[in-house]
Amino acid sequence: MRSFFASPDLRALMTRVSRVFPLVVFGAVALYEMFAFAFLRHISDTLNLILDLVVFGILGPIVIWFTLRWITAQVEEYDRARAEKAAAEAERQRAIEAAREQERLLAAVSANSADAIITLDNAGIIKAWNRGAEMIFDYKPEQVVGKHFEILLLPEQIARGEIEWLNQQIRERGFVRNYQTTRVAKDGRRVIVDLTRTALQNEHGEFVGYSAIMRDITKRVETERELQKLNLDLETMVAERTYQLASATEELRRRNRELEEANVKLTELDHLKSDFVSMVSHELRAPLTNINGSLELLLENDGAFRDKSSREMLQIVREQSARLTRLVQGILNVSRIEAGQLVLQPQAFDALALIERVINAWEARGAMNPLDHPRAVNLPSVWADRDRTEEILFNLIDNAIKYSPDGAPIHLDARASGEFVIVSVSDRGIGIPEEQVAKIFEKFHRVDRRDSMEKYGHGLGLFICRRLIEAQGGQIWVESVLGEGSTFRFTLPLAGRVEAEAPARSTVGGRR
Repeated sequence: MRSFFASPDLRALMTRVSRVFPLVVFGAVALYEMFAFAFLRHISDTLNLILDLVVFGILGPIVIWFTLRWITAQVEEYDRARAEKAAAEAERQRAIEAAREQERLLAAVSANSADAIITLDNAGIIKAWNRGAEMIFDYKPEQVVGKHFEILLLPEQIARGEIEWLNQQIRERGFVRNYQTTRVAKDGRRVIVDLTRTALQNEHGEFVGYSAIMRDITKRVETERELQKLNLDLETMVAERTYQLASATEELRRRNRELEEANVKLTELDHLKSDFVSMVSHELRAPLTNINGSLELLLENDGAFRDKSSREMLQIVREQSARLTRLVQGILNVSRIEAGQLVLQPQAFDALALIERVINAWEARGAMNPLDHPRAVNLPSVWADRDRTEEILFNLIDNAIKYSPDGAPIHLDARASGEFVIVSVSDRGIGIPEEQVAKIFEKFHRVDRRDSMEKYGHGLGLFICRRLIEAQGGQIWVESVLGEGSTFRFTLPLAGRVEAEAPARSTVGGRR
C-alpha cells in the first residue's frame, strides 16, 4: 500500500484533486451567494439562516460525494492503466528472455555445428568464427578474426572477381544459396564447399554485414566424380562388350552357317557311308564267303597242292581272307550300332557253358596259346544276347592272343557279384600304357607301340564290345600293368533281375 501511494502517477492525481476540490467548493458557494443576492435579499435573517443551513448542509455532502466518485473513478482508471502497463512490461520481459534464449541456442548451434559459420561486416572483415570453421580450415579464431575473408580464397578466384560477384548477388537477392566453390585451408589444402551467404540487417533495416555458412562437400564431390568416372568406364565397357557381343553374334551366325553346310556334307557323307556299307555288305561279304569256302575245300583236299610251300601259301591266303572278313564284319557292326539297327535278342543262358564252347572252338582252330578253363562252377544264368556275348568273348580272346608271346596261357574266368556275373579274360602280354587305358575302348583306337604294325587289328573290336555290353546293361573295363599283361572284365546282368521286364528284342542304337 505504501508503494501504491508512493507511485508518481498517484501523487500527480492527488495534486490535481487538491487543486480541483477547493475550486469546486468555491464555485458552489459563489453560485449560491449570487443566487441569494439576486433573489433572497428581502427575506428575514432567520429565514436566510435557515436557508443557508439547508443549502450548505445539502450542498457540502453532494460536493463531497461527487468529489469522492471522481476520485474513485480516477483511481480505478489508474489501476487499470497500471495493470495494463505491468502486463505489457511482463510480456516485453518474456519476449526479451525468449530472444536471449534463442540467441543462446543459436550461439550453441553455431559453436558446435560441423559446418563453418562465419560472420562478416560490410567490408568483408571476419567478425565471428565457429568451431566448424576451425575444424574445416584449421584456423583458430584469433588467427582469422579481424582479417578479410579473402584469406580463404584462391588467387585466381580473387582475380576473376568472385568477391564482387558474391556482393552483387547479395545486393540484388539478399542471399546466395547452394553455391559450390573452393576455399583454401591453412595448410594450402583445397576444400570444396557448399556456400550459403545471407545479408544481416539491424533493427532499422540497415545492412550491417553477412553470415556465411560453408559445408565441406569435398568427399561427396570426389565420390561423385569417381562415380562419374566409373559410369563412364562402365559405359565404355558396355559399348566394348556390346561390340564384342555383336561380333560374337556375327561369328556365331557364320559358325552356324558353316555347321549347316557341314551338316549337309555330313548328311551326304552319311549317305555315302550307307552306300559304302551296303556295297561292302553285298559286294565284298559274299565274294569273301566264297573265297573262304573255296580255301577251306582246297586245304581239306589232301590230293591238291601236296607240296609244302603251296599249302603254306594257301594257309596265308586263308588267314588274310579271314582278317578281311572280320574287318568287313566289324565295319558292318559299327555302322549298324551307330544307326541303331543292330538287333539284340536277350535270353537266359549259362555263361560258363558259353565260355567252354568258345574255348573249345579256339582249341579246334589250333591256337598257339593255351586257354585256361574257368574254375567257377554252378553260376546263375545271365540275361543277354548269346551270339553277341560269344562275339565279345572271341574279340577279347583274339586280342589277348594277339598281344601275348607265343605259348603264353590265356586265362578265362567268371564269378557272381551281386546282381551280375563278371567275366574276365587275362593275358601275360605286353600290357597297355597307363595314358592309353582310358582310350582303349574308343573307335579305331589302337595301342601305340613300335610293334603295332606287326599286330594286325582295325581298332573296332573293343569299341564294338563296349557298345554291345552297355546295350545289355553291363560294363567293361581293363586292368593292365605295362610289360606284365592285361585283364579285361565285363559284367552281364543275372537273368532273374531283368528277365521279367526286358523286351524279347532290343537294339543297340544311337551315335555317341
